[in-house]
Amino acid sequence: MVQAMRALNSYQSRWAQVLQLLLITACATIPLAANAVSTAAEAALFLEQATWGPKPQEISRVMSIGKAAYVDEQLALPPTQYPAPETNDVLLPPYQRLFFHYGVHNPDQLRQRVAFALSQIFVVSGNTLNRAHMMVPYLNLLSEGAFGNYRELLMNVSLSPAMGRYLDNVNNVKPDPARGTSANENYAREFLQLLTLGTELLNDDATPVKNQDGNPVPVYSEDTVKQMANAITGWTWAPTPGQTVRTPRNPAYYGAPMIAWEPNHDTTAKTLLNGYQMPAGRTAREDLEGAITHIFEHPNVGPFVSIRLIRSLVSSNPSPAYVRDVVRVFNNNGSGVRGDLKAVVRAILLHPEASAPLALSGRLGVAQGHLAEPVFFVLKLMRALDSTVAEDNNLMRHCSPLGQNVFFPPSVFSYYHLDHALTKQELAAPEFEIHTSATAVERANFVGMVVDRRLGPGVSHNLDSLLALAPEPMKLIEELSLRITHGTLPDESKEVVRRFVVGTNDPAGRVGRALYLVANSPQAWVSGARISETGRRAPSGRRGAILR
Repeated sequence: MVQAMRALNSYQSRWAQVLQLLLITACATIPLAANAVSTAAEAALFLEQATWGPKPQEISRVMSIGKAAYVDEQLALPPTQYPAPETNDVLLPPYQRLFFHYGVHNPDQLRQRVAFALSQIFVVSGNTLNRAHMMVPYLNLLSEGAFGNYRELLMNVSLSPAMGRYLDNVNNVKPDPARGTSANENYAREFLQLLTLGTELLNDDATPVKNQDGNPVPVYSEDTVKQMANAITGWTWAPTPGQTVRTPRNPAYYGAPMIAWEPNHDTTAKTLLNGYQMPAGRTAREDLEGAITHIFEHPNVGPFVSIRLIRSLVSSNPSPAYVRDVVRVFNNNGSGVRGDLKAVVRAILLHPEASAPLALSGRLGVAQGHLAEPVFFVLKLMRALDSTVAEDNNLMRHCSPLGQNVFFPPSVFSYYHLDHALTKQELAAPEFEIHTSATAVERANFVGMVVDRRLGPGVSHNLDSLLALAPEPMKLIEELSLRITHGTLPDESKEVVRRFVVGTNDPAGRVGRALYLVANSPQAWVSGARISETGRRAPSGRRGAILR
């Protein structure tokens, strides 16, 4: 296998550059019909964006009914919900195992993808919430709200005891000048910076507004954080079922939204964004709802949220036009409703740029696709091989060394910063923050364990259709390229793989060799990489030529 990888790399000598630059391509300038699916490769690309990865039967399904109908089917499916733990002593590993089981098998694929993307905006972590009864209601909240309204999600998250515990807003008490104390600012700060606005004023294409000196314009001040913190004081744990209210110090309970304890709420007047005045004398709920509504209406929220969802589902570097189009839907779903996530997700997936091939004009456009984060890479391979993953499985043990421990993001910025960029190339590259030489080796090793069927009990692959193609190596390689790279493996690479595959006559050996090389190609590691309209690499000398 090592020799084969070296041979493959000799034809793809710019491996590191390909990964680092996210397969920079030029955008196609001809709009595509949102519902048209002319090839299996286009269907597979769409499924990389709308699911945890293409399954052979799903490719046929998309080709049969079209992308718009497939999205509408997904939007109508009920959400996956994690079962409540039997006791408060249950830790998170059983639910990590369920995450991978659900990702491979449960039908609400799009909802799962969006809920996981939202979990990287509305971050809580098992590092603090290390018991299932603390985390499970929050996971279900995000799943339930993935296709709801963003303002409603902001409200539900703000009242979630999991978030209240993680960012210290549970039992957050009003300032006491006599004692020299102030309200805790943790949730207020992250609400503004990470959930709604960011730190800089944005245009409707998510680029920063610049002042006359060419510097970004701050969207809020430290005083705004303090005023927001005062507005959200006074919330505590709901009483445990069957128990009487003992506020302000109810025992910790994660099964219901927090409740207000008015004596701890700051009732003074507050000033938020752009001089907006919140009058004195309001209740904790009135202040919370008023603050959330005011901030939700700020023009930053649309571009801030939209570009993060585009980056999670489609591409780290969408064009300004793509972002503007999605923000327009965020601002108004066509029926006068702002923040309709169902409409936003539909607009992201059915936008022409989501499926635009690499133009042959050579014009420098935007980078297409994004590095497949470890969770996605693992699930994509399982689905490509039509695997069976039991509820009790070891996939988390294999995913964590790749750089991502599900439900345990290390900070409020999630597993990686969603705005992380390669500054030299001026490209957003969030997932590359956790992509190191060590995790790259682990990723290749994981593929080796898939090939050798060393993933432990609870995981098996259905290779019958691939074994049937073993007598015709190029057909086998084409099928794997379709499932794992949505047909983008270059012809030169296919020939390298073919020469290694024919070195054995054993059907299982041929499938294993082909799988190992295709799954370790740059095109497999970068989700949503594109090819030219002709299905070949970009012309030599162009930016897109790094596909070689």
